[in-house]
Amino acid sequence: MTENETELNKEDLQDLLNKKLENLREIERIGKDSNYMKELGDIALIQLQLGRYIDSEINYLTCLKHFKKHKDRFGQAAVYGVLATLYFKKNDYLKSLEFYEKAYEIYKELKQVQEQIACSKGIGNSLIKLNKLEEACDIFLDCSAICSDNNDIYNLLDCLGNLIFIHEKSEEWDIVFELYKKTLKAFKELRDNRGIITSYFNLGIIRKKDNKLKAIRYFKKGTNIAIDSNYAELIIRGLGYVGETLFYIGKIKEAKNQYIRALHLAEKIKANNAIIQLRILLQSLGLQDKDIFDDLKKYEESRKKVK
Repeated sequence: MTENETELNKEDLQDLLNKKLENLREIERIGKDSNYMKELGDIALIQLQLGRYIDSEINYLTCLKHFKKHKDRFGQAAVYGVLATLYFKKNDYLKSLEFYEKAYEIYKELKQVQEQIACSKGIGNSLIKLNKLEEACDIFLDCSAICSDNNDIYNLLDCLGNLIFIHEKSEEWDIVFELYKKTLKAFKELRDNRGIITSYFNLGIIRKKDNKLKAIRYFKKGTNIAIDSNYAELIIRGLGYVGETLFYIGKIKEAKNQYIRALHLAEKIKANNAIIQLRILLQSLGLQDKDIFDDLKKYEESRKKVK
């Protein structure tokens, strides 16, 4: 199947399945050769996408039997991998883990790095689902090392994200903080401003637990990049983080100013949820609707003077 075919809707997939089943019957007259197995593999993939797991599993196992008979290691690994995905979708995480491991061993033997990374991620995710977090952590650490060695930033970020999830569950905040620093570095290498901003915000959220002044610096760094990138929703979020942290260290007036800035932008882009939340926050600081209106007007006038 082509990449475009994998993105079809259910109705189109069903039509494609019917055509391929018809083709399969034609090919079967010649014999169950490699062309037959290729068509059967395509049919199994469509059945998997349609959620027909039993039919898909039966057809993949037939393909696997063929590949084993012909000692086709690449074919075996590919089927093991897709069966692992199928079992994961069925919530059979033990079986998913077993098949990801089988696929991984063959890809390791054949020195297929990208496929090893994909299988490692599958193994790690299955272990998370089985609540074997320490084992999952070891897998994602090893996978991160392979990704770093091969300059695979996107998969590295996936591994770091899973490691963050694991350590957040066990509330190991120092480790989470260091992992977010690694994600920040990765996003900088990709020049992904949204990722950079989010990483700074996450660093601020963690640091807020023990050092609110450092937290403000991270929030401001993220907010400044959001301003430079013109990401309005992230600017609002950043200003909110700065305002909240200022409030907790007793700088009420400065906190109010951050919320007013955020409210001005939220009203400008009609971000209704943000407007409601910011108005509630300002009211919690003791401001009435008239006070908020007056402060917004003063802020708008100060902006005009700067321009």
